[in-house]
Amino acid sequence: MNRAFNSAVIVAIALALVSPLRAQDVQSTPTLKSSTELVLVPTVVNDKSGAHIANLKKEEFVLKQDGKPQSVAVFEEVKTDSARARRSEGEHGTFSNIEPGSSDFHRLNIIVLDFVNTPFADRANARKELLKFLSSVAEAGEPMCLLALTQGGLTMIHSFTDDPKLLAAALRQSPVNTSPLIHEPQTAPGEFGSERGFLERIIRANLEGEARMSSLVGKEAVSVTVQALQQIAKAFRGLPGRKSLIWASSGFPFPVTPFSQSGCEPNCPARDSYDNLWRMMNDAQIAIYSVDLRAATVGTAQDPGGVRPSDIGDPQFDTDAQARQNMEDSSDTLRLFAENTGGKAFLGGSDLIQAFHQATQDASSYYMLGYYVSRNSKPGWHAISLAITMKGAHLRYRNGFLLSQDTTSSSARPDVQLALASPFDFVGVPVSVTWSGREPGKSAGTTRLQFDLVMPANFTSVDESDQNHMVLDIAAVARNPKGEVVTELYQHIDRHLNSDGLAQIRHNGMTYRSHLQLPPGEYNVRFVVRDSLVNRIGSVAAPLKVSP
Repeated sequence: MNRAFNSAVIVAIALALVSPLRAQDVQSTPTLKSSTELVLVPTVVNDKSGAHIANLKKEEFVLKQDGKPQSVAVFEEVKTDSARARRSEGEHGTFSNIEPGSSDFHRLNIIVLDFVNTPFADRANARKELLKFLSSVAEAGEPMCLLALTQGGLTMIHSFTDDPKLLAAALRQSPVNTSPLIHEPQTAPGEFGSERGFLERIIRANLEGEARMSSLVGKEAVSVTVQALQQIAKAFRGLPGRKSLIWASSGFPFPVTPFSQSGCEPNCPARDSYDNLWRMMNDAQIAIYSVDLRAATVGTAQDPGGVRPSDIGDPQFDTDAQARQNMEDSSDTLRLFAENTGGKAFLGGSDLIQAFHQATQDASSYYMLGYYVSRNSKPGWHAISLAITMKGAHLRYRNGFLLSQDTTSSSARPDVQLALASPFDFVGVPVSVTWSGREPGKSAGTTRLQFDLVMPANFTSVDESDQNHMVLDIAAVARNPKGEVVTELYQHIDRHLNSDGLAQIRHNGMTYRSHLQLPPGEYNVRFVVRDSLVNRIGSVAAPLKVSP
């Protein structure tokens, strides 16, 4: 595998306009900090029939944090556009992650079919129900994309389109592996007669082994699911307004204990990961509409006699009780993810049609409220409540937010790797790429492919209080049709711009030029640009064919 490093990279504009640094001038990288944080609360306001209530005034809302009234600093009634947010997919040789200048509030409906956390008995009808759903909204004209969550992570079945028939056709042809990580617990058959003591020991040993295996599988399910949610949150964070994530699943593999009762110290890894996930979803203003794919009830197989795990008398191995508990936990997680993001949970059946209609209706018109957090607020989870003076109005909003000590600090490498592995573009930084030249490579049988990454005016943050400080991370990965990495590039740019360089970034943007060296073949190359001062990421994929 080839790697291109710093010495091989040319930054066409920005690096030519930076002020020289002396050794004594180099300090630790600062971040953009503020004494206050703006919290945005997208709020759906409907009447008893479910219709949007228009023309409300700021004075009609009562906003509280932790039970204390807050002054509403941002207020807007948002009416979204159903037009699909366009990307350039090779027109005139250019690939981009978002159409330049597109800043309207778009409706985005992201549908995820979760095969990782859906047991075999529940997922058997998942595709059937989804196909029926897509057929029923064939004339909806709403922008949707369809993804599947498998053991390998998120898979793009079809990118954004306003034609559900295309999604249905793609789903029928999709070869995604629907083997679940989560399986229903199995009970031992009860046909062993009276040799109770011996069989109890066998059953206990088997169930202990299954419990250990289930724990390992559960951890893998958590990892895959967290990564998928992080990719979705970071991908769409750059688009303004509220987005709808329709998550069709049997549940999320996360604990539902409130933060204050979790017993986990503030810095423990599990809580940090959980907190970070919620922060990312809220920052991206994504509302989750969780759709329950399970059967309405958990049945218990008829007892054929003999020894059953529940006969041992140990609650740890009472699989029937565990199945009922798992059912309750799944309902709680589906409900929690919806409530904490301002969406809605659809439990007791796979009513995808109702979920879609609710999600699109909520996304078409809503109110955006915002307030500044008090400087005295402590890091951690803070409850949000909203009330309205109008009688008969129903509100839906996220019920809290997480305040961290430093909302911008984040390791670049994991964030960049997350974007490189994602099946869709991140839009936090607008970026386009063009293949701009080819010549024989240094190694025999290879080709040197030159590319230009173009970022428009004001694409990045610059800390003018620290000598016009700009910090970028740029990466590229070329994968073959098997998904194997053939070559990659990574560049960290940490510079202080002079006045001309700052003006160039503000008014004209930046072009980054470099190259990849590849043998003959077909590749999908994903490029990533990360604004490291505020942790915003843009990415774009460009297919490439290298002839012998």
